[in-house]
Amino acid sequence: LPIIREGKTYLKGEWKEKVFGNSHPIIVELGCGKGEYTTGLARMYPHKNFLGVDVKGHRFHKGAREAQRDGLTNVAFLRTRIEFIESFFGKDEIDEIWLTFSDPQPQDKFGVRRMTSLLFAQKYRSFLRTDGLIHIKHDNPEVYRKALLEFGNDQRYNIEMHHHDIYSGFTNTLDEELRMALEIRTYYESIWLKEGRETKYIRIRQIQ
Repeated sequence: LPIIREGKTYLKGEWKEKVFGNSHPIIVELGCGKGEYTTGLARMYPHKNFLGVDVKGHRFHKGAREAQRDGLTNVAFLRTRIEFIESFFGKDEIDEIWLTFSDPQPQDKFGVRRMTSLLFAQKYRSFLRTDGLIHIKHDNPEVYRKALLEFGNDQRYNIEMHHHDIYSGFTNTLDEELRMALEIRTYYESIWLKEGRETKYIRIRQIQ
């Protein structure tokens, strides 16, 4: 199970060949935490490659250990700061991005530290293919509101769907693949749902 350390940019443009050994699509989870979502998606979709990225390797150690235990060959992890993420991938190398419960940064008015902001999306554009997807799953109402506002006002993106409370029946309206992906629940999401928080979702397509 590959775990790539910060600074190893030599894989840029060669993840499929050198890490995964196939030509399948690559989906990255930025700010993957314990790696629960990355490994959950990898179990569901063996014909896709999944890469979890986080600044702290001890966070995704649990997910890496589980992936290794379960023999998941379509999973890898990268330790780096998301601010430097464009250094690690080539143009059009990534097919989808998942942003799951990333730090909401409530004091960050301009989005310079908020991973769901349009400013960070500028970094993602350097490696997310045209027609690629950005998935935002979060419990914070402001993260949801700001993402809808910022991406909704930018002609380079199309908000394909969104909902403020996905478990209120919304997932039942989706195709099976997306429903299964959204119903993966991390340890902390399960706690937050018990506290009465609502899980929100936005699917954004990069069109230019």
